[in-house]
Amino acid sequence: MKILAYIEDLTWMDIFEYYFRKLNGTKYIGITFSKEIAVEAAKNMDKVYLVEHTFNPKILMDSLKKILAGAEFDSALFPSTNKGRVAAGIYMGLTSATLATDVLDISPSDAYIDVDRLVFGGTALSTIRLKRPIALCVVKGDRREKPAARFGEIEKVSVETVGEVSFKAREVTGNDPTAADLVVVAGRGVRKREDMVMIEELAGLTGGAWSVTRPLAADYRWADHWIGISGLVVSPKVYISFGVSGQPHHLMGARASKYIVAVNKDPEAPIFEEADLGIVGDLYKVLPRLLERLKKG
Repeated sequence: MKILAYIEDLTWMDIFEYYFRKLNGTKYIGITFSKEIAVEAAKNMDKVYLVEHTFNPKILMDSLKKILAGAEFDSALFPSTNKGRVAAGIYMGLTSATLATDVLDISPSDAYIDVDRLVFGGTALSTIRLKRPIALCVVKGDRREKPAARFGEIEKVSVETVGEVSFKAREVTGNDPTAADLVVVAGRGVRKREDMVMIEELAGLTGGAWSVTRPLAADYRWADHWIGISGLVVSPKVYISFGVSGQPHHLMGARASKYIVAVNKDPEAPIFEEADLGIVGDLYKVLPRLLERLKKG
């Protein structure tokens, strides 16, 4: 069974490997816009198509048309990210595949595949039954299986461009929260932009990354990225939040974390329902003391 995977970055390879095995794939084909990613991904795939262009929906569509003209795929995998969903929508429009988004896991059988996916902004889990061919937008989680070496070839895909469509990806400065083992997150309980220095300092002292909830990035412009259904999806070993209420659209981006720690002065904050460790207290008292303790060693 041939499986196609759109590789946005290499952190998705272990997740894709998990689904390759579950889908009982026999041939793994990748497509990417990065030469560096193509070289690394080819070590674990049978073939990687390299599109030598910045991400562009029109270029991707034309490239997929060329690839699909020479092969049929039983399944296709995409990251559950902004670009991944765009790529999945294009693929679905070019094939007869059924698309499922925000997929957490699958249970295949000979006749069908049961797909577990998040619904209602991440507040509920739904299981749907699909028949191949399928396309899945998968969520990152703790499925870090070491890919088996395959050492596939790299084939360049060249398409003619008519006009130009730009796509500006969300940039992440500093440590990448999607690749960090520890992520520190600020919510609206943080009162001033200047106070974000404490959040960044804690991330630095622990070797982690930091981010915010959507209002602090989209409304206040305190950061260029946020965690949530419309932002970044993270799966660190430890997720620590300060002043985060825990609304469903945010928790969907953090629920795959192994261990969730929450600090909030509101004992009824929804995030305490998800937290492994909850501290009911003022972040302006808890965070400075934590920083002081870490500095002492």
